[in-house]
Amino acid sequence: MSEPNSADFALIKLQTADGPPAVFTLLCGVESATINRSAQTSETYRRDCAKPNRPGKRKLRVTGSSWQTSGSGNDNIDLETEYGDAFGVRKTYNVELYRDDGTDAGTGILTTRNQAMTTDTPGTIEVTIEGEGDLVWTVAA
Repeated sequence: MSEPNSADFALIKLQTADGPPAVFTLLCGVESATINRSAQTSETYRRDCAKPNRPGKRKLRVTGSSWQTSGSGNDNIDLETEYGDAFGVRKTYNVELYRDDGTDAGTGILTTRNQAMTTDTPGTIEVTIEGEGDLVWTVAA
């Protein structure tokens, strides 16, 4: 039987100081992460010149690509300064996948930070990082 080699969990880290070596701070509490990659397209419809009375067929043109990482988990007010400094600003993030020993890293902007607090449960947080450039895959050290 064959099974996929899946990561069991991911950690998101924010670069908080330039190096060398660069300093990355774990967004402690963010316990799940999603990585989305998208290809943007434009479409045109082309008719067959031999059969001009028939509807055209769709042709897609790739116009770009993008990536986005989002995470959720428990809010951590100890990181209030780091979140505030990163919001709306280009920063470098590492999303470390554990079990298969790989790391996704890229420049991004923290564009969403949702916090929820109730009296009977710990606070939660959801973050979204909009990517810029390539999402680079490197082997974890």
